[in-house]
Formats: sequence, structure tokens, C-alpha cells
Amino acid sequence: MQIKIEPLDTLFFRDGKPFMMGDDSWANGVFPPYPSVIYGALRSAYFSEHITELKNACTANDPTRNLKIKGIYLLDLEANKVYLPLPNDCVQRKNAKESTHLLSLNKININSSCTAQYVLISDKEVESVSDGLISLDSFKTYLQCESKTFDFIRIGDKMKLEPKVGIGINRLTGTADESKLYTVSMRRMEDLALLIDFEGIDIPQSGLMKLGGEGKAASYQVDDANIDVLPYNFKYNKTIFKLNLSTPAILKKGWLPAWIDEKNLTGEYNGLKVKLQTASIGKPLYIGGFDMKAGKPKPMRKAVPSGSIYYFEILNGDIEMAIEYFHQKAVSDFYPEQGFGIAYVGGVDNA
Repeated sequence: MQIKIEPLDTLFFRDGKPFMMGDDSWANGVFPPYPSVIYGALRSAYFSEHITELKNACTANDPTRNLKIKGIYLLDLEANKVYLPLPNDCVQRKNAKESTHLLSLNKININSSCTAQYVLISDKEVESVSDGLISLDSFKTYLQCESKTFDFIRIGDKMKLEPKVGIGINRLTGTADESKLYTVSMRRMEDLALLIDFEGIDIPQSGLMKLGGEGKAASYQVDDANIDVLPYNFKYNKTIFKLNLSTPAILKKGWLPAWIDEKNLTGEYNGLKVKLQTASIGKPLYIGGFDMKAGKPKPMRKAVPSGSIYYFEILNGDIEMAIEYFHQKAVSDFYPEQGFGIAYVGGVDNA
């Protein structure tokens, strides 16, 4: 099932930084929201239509136990285009504001303590794009090695920051609490919606749901946009592929998948043996949350951000196995059913 979620008000999604009124005055937010936020909103939408089943939540009889998020995308309502996070190996040439340049994979020719044998380089002066989005059509071109330059948009250009000032309330007196003035970075999405692909539960064709901090209202409806990213006619190197994360991944070894050896960077997954050649993973995220049933915060975990790239050489197996095991699959070691670590397999034509 695929739904389009449009906010009816400003939204706020917390990052992993602790925030205590009185100690901090500004609460930072993130966008897009972490997959766990979407997962919780879908479960809440289901239980709002099945109140009698709420008693079974988080038990062996939980009717939402089979819920699985298969994809999280952004939809430009004005242009009717689907977007994904810009991959990290797409960088911006300085003074080229509307397009990105694909980095090249090159062997390291110097002595280094780094186990990886390759690096990503450019023959031009470049800089990273921290909040870029790439259209679905351009993303397919990127995966199929059909171009080295791609247009992009920035998330910040599709939303308006509307800071909200608040003050803590004394629970005993019901009046304003001294020294607890704070500001929250609320965001208003402009012609932008969330597009969610999921399975495992049935919700109405349209309705309302709560989303993000303060439980702001959003409307949703079934959407039929074609968001398949099937790897047809790849112009790829048959022995090297790259893995692009479209959502954050929480991995047991920090930045490295659990099945990859930290010393020699080789690993085997269902008979596919590979060696990590290089990676571009960006700054780590810290993802926590609050366990409503236990009444306490969830463990804080470090996550690899969306857009991160891993380049692998195939030692045993073939590219078709890589596509079968990883393409449009969640590769996160924690919470894959929530949509963490949804990956796409891309070709590499310059190795």
C-alpha cells in the first residue's frame, strides 16, 4: 500500500540531542523524519480505526506486528515529482548551483593506515550538498550509470522555518515556570508531501493522523505514483557495485554492516562474498525515542545517515545476487521493519 501524507500545520521532528527546559533554549529538529516516526504514525492510524484491538499493542497478538515500511520518499506536489536523498558521491562543483557531479572511484597510490584500497575523487574543486534531493528519474539514471551530472533541489527550499516560542508550566500551580523559556524550530512544508510505501496492515483509503512533536495533524490518502526503482539494463562493471542508503541505517559496528570484517573489510551474505572498497557515509545521526509502554526513553543508537554510499567488489557470486539481496531492501541491523536502512544497488562504470 502506498499513501501520500500532507501536513495540515507546521511540523517538528526532534533530533537526538537531549533537550531540557531551563538548561537549553533552542530545540533543533530534523527533516525528513526518522523512519520510526512514520512507523509509529501508521500504527496509530490503524489503532484509531480499531480501538478494541489497542489492548493487544506491543504483545504477541499485536495486529500491527507485520507492518513493514518498504520505502520513504518526498513528493513535490507542484511538479508532481518523487524525490530521494541525494547520494553522497554526488557533489556540487563550486559555482555550479543547480547540478551535481559524480565522484570517481580511484585506487589509493599512497601508504595509509586505512584498510580500504580506493577513494572517491574529482578532477574539479567540489563541495558536498548537505540537504539535497534527487528526482526519481535522475536517481534511476544515477543507478544505471547513464550520466555523471544530476540536477537536484534542496529540502530547505521546499519548506519555511517558523520558530515557535514556548514556556514551561509549573505542574503544581499551573502557571509559567521561571527560567523555562524555549524556542522550537517548527517547519511548514510548501508543496511537499511524504510518500510512504508499506505492507502488513490495512488502513482506510484516506483519513487523518498525528505526526511529529505536539501531535500535529496531517491528512493521508492512497497514492498510485509509480516508485519502482528496478535495475534494468545496468551499464555496470560486473564485479563492483555500490549500495546507496535512502533512509538512515542503525548498524551494530557503527558505520560498518555487521557481516563485514573490520580488519580486511570482506564479508559474506547468503553466499555472496564481497570486499568493501570505499565508503562515503556522512556525519552520524543519534536516534532514540520514547517507549510509551515502558514509560521511559528508548536506547540512543548511532545511525548512518541517508545518502550514504558503500562500494563493494564481488569476490564470489554475481551482480544479480547483490540486486536480489539488497535492492529496495532494508539492510539495517536494528529496526529494518520500520524502514531503517532501505538500500538501492547501483552500477559502477569507472572502476
